[in-house]
Amino acid sequence: MARILVTTATGRVGSALLPRLTAAGHSVVAVTRREQTAARLREQSIEPIVADLKQPASLQAAMDGVDAVFLATPDDPEQDSMEAALIAMIAESGKPHVVKLSAQSAGLDPPVSFGIHHRRSELALEQSGLPYTILRPTFFQQSLLLFADDVAKKRRITAPVGSGKIAMVNIEDIAGTAAAVLGNDVHYGKTYTLTGPSAHGFDEVVGHLSGMLDAPVGHTSPPALAARLLMPFLTGMPRWQTSLVVDLMTALRDGAQENVTSDIEDVTGSAPIALEDFLASNISAFRH
Repeated sequence: MARILVTTATGRVGSALLPRLTAAGHSVVAVTRREQTAARLREQSIEPIVADLKQPASLQAAMDGVDAVFLATPDDPEQDSMEAALIAMIAESGKPHVVKLSAQSAGLDPPVSFGIHHRRSELALEQSGLPYTILRPTFFQQSLLLFADDVAKKRRITAPVGSGKIAMVNIEDIAGTAAAVLGNDVHYGKTYTLTGPSAHGFDEVVGHLSGMLDAPVGHTSPPALAARLLMPFLTGMPRWQTSLVVDLMTALRDGAQENVTSDIEDVTGSAPIALEDFLASNISAFRH
């Protein structure tokens, strides 16, 4: 069994990964920014570290005896430099296996949106001398829940993705893949693109929802320029972030994530969760 450090441990992927690692008998060190979260982690037999990822020195002591690191960071305008500094600190602490949570958009030529920052981080990791594995997931199925309130109240999803098809991936499958590769030298130097089992347009998404809710649900795809101007006011997100979201949506409209890979099944031995199954399991969120 290994000693594994997980950054952004209470994020969407980290939260799904922790129970898999503890169930496998690993010793888990979880990095969080909040002391109150640390108490909950202790109750799960997880060793919490309260630290600031923008200050790598705050994690230095936690690296003692670590065999592998799951490197994930929140979206940030300086995400690439933050991760590069973390990678440098990890390299100074030994040679643990680093599994980086990246994005499928980092593998596009050229990278787009959040993938621009992730590709710079990937390069820093590739050049660090550390054993590494890179995970590049597509659009999360769980991100559809961001539209749940509009579906419940307005019976409509508004997203500037046109008719582009997306091989959306489930967070549980990302976590399962991460758990399978952490500390496993078979996966050193590998990059995996994580997708769902099939690609779907948003018109298909609302079609599935219409059938499950027994009520018509529509999809409106506004021009990218309108989305770029209005999204900060409608979502409360900072403009740097909404700009990257629109860049990603534009790439999705153009088919950037329509290709399906077998990487999840190849690594875990299990087929990834289908979009229809995710929607059926979460239909109550779209109903209320």
